[in-house]
Amino acid sequence: MPPSTSATGAEAVGVREAQRRETRARLFDAAVAEFKKSGLAGADVSAIVAAAGVARGTFYFHFPTKEHVLIELERVEEAGVVTKLQASHIPPHDLEALLAQLVAHVLDAETRLGDRIFRDMLGLHFSPTRPLDDELRDHPLVEFVIGAIADAQAAGTAASGADPAELGVVFMTGLFALLTTAAPDVRAGLLDRYVSTMSKGIKHED
Repeated sequence: MPPSTSATGAEAVGVREAQRRETRARLFDAAVAEFKKSGLAGADVSAIVAAAGVARGTFYFHFPTKEHVLIELERVEEAGVVTKLQASHIPPHDLEALLAQLVAHVLDAETRLGDRIFRDMLGLHFSPTRPLDDELRDHPLVEFVIGAIADAQAAGTAASGADPAELGVVFMTGLFALLTTAAPDVRAGLLDRYVSTMSKGIKHED
């Protein structure tokens, strides 16, 4: 029995979707490589599409701006950090240890990605070119911190009157600012003090 028209149509849609995803992945990888080499400002879309083997318009079909590539890269990296944090099984009452581990994983990502693209990625949070549809609290790592603070409140080890969402956004915004602006020779100490100070501020006081 020949396949039905609907089945054939569904297969065609599936093939097109697979091709779309494969093209997007090639563009993403090519863009990240270009950003590592030239930085966001110096990145050439023509070089990106040439490396991906597609037309220039295809880039803008998948990514409205170069900044959208960095937003996607950041979400991918954040999701990876969240997975590692979840696997660490740090208890809710030890919020300082959890936040310190978070910072360590973020620094590992910086080493792996390279300083140029890492700073461009974080600097985008403070840039006027940041896409308006990118909300900080929608990022996986921010959502994780918000959840961790809520868990600490439920465990009785964090002040119950504070808003976890506000605290989570404040912590991550401050972390991004330190990572973007602090000089390398003092950054480690600043990060340690920042985690300690924020943890004490969130901690439940008897």
